[in-house]
Amino acid sequence: MSTQEKINQLRLQKLKLLDDHYKEVQRLRVAVDLKVREVNRKIAELGNSDVNLPCLVRKTPGPDLTVYHSADKPCGRVRDRRNFADMPENKAKDASPYVWLERCTACDWRRAARLHGDRLVSS
Repeated sequence: MSTQEKINQLRLQKLKLLDDHYKEVQRLRVAVDLKVREVNRKIAELGNSDVNLPCLVRKTPGPDLTVYHSADKPCGRVRDRRNFADMPENKAKDASPYVWLERCTACDWRRAARLHGDRLVSS
């Protein structure tokens, strides 16, 4: 076998090693990403199920109140936070003089639950 053939053989061996390494790193990245997503989903569930999820209840006069908003990720209807009382979700329903009060469907409750869950986990 000539020197050039040996060099080519070693180059191929090197490329194979690098390719195998790259594929293994990619496989590990995907596996870790899936596990992190699962943990984040559980954190969001924890935050969503916590009765202390922060929300905003309008305190200014106006039409009958039917919804409360997310304090962490409010929708565009919350323009001035000074018009809203910041309180835990379990107290929002009791604090309102209205019989029917529920979550605003325009607020990003999923992201708010994730943020709240992150706070619960880190405390």
